Amino acid sequence: MPKRAVRRSARPQRRDRAQYPNLAAYFRDSGDTQVHMAREIGITQPHLSRITTGETIPRPELAIRIARYAKVPLDSFTRSYVIRRAARLARSVA
Repeated sequence: MPKRAVRRSARPQRRDRAQYPNLAAYFRDSGDTQVHMAREIGITQPHLSRITTGETIPRPELAIRIARYAKVPLDSFTRSYVIRRAARLARSVA
């Protein structure tokens, strides 16, 4: 009697699953531009740049729009902000 193949179901992909660890990685790897993304989510490019570099933390509603558009985790905004801000403060004190 022949062996029956075991059917394995593929894990379904979630549309909102994070694919990039942060916005900088998104722009580096996706080929998208800050200008295009800013227009799509309804903010200015300079504002998006400040969010990307960690100079400012977006409002919760905006963070959700950015995370969905760029497929980055929501906590990447606060984590990256805190790390970059601490590094800037350390450089300014030294």
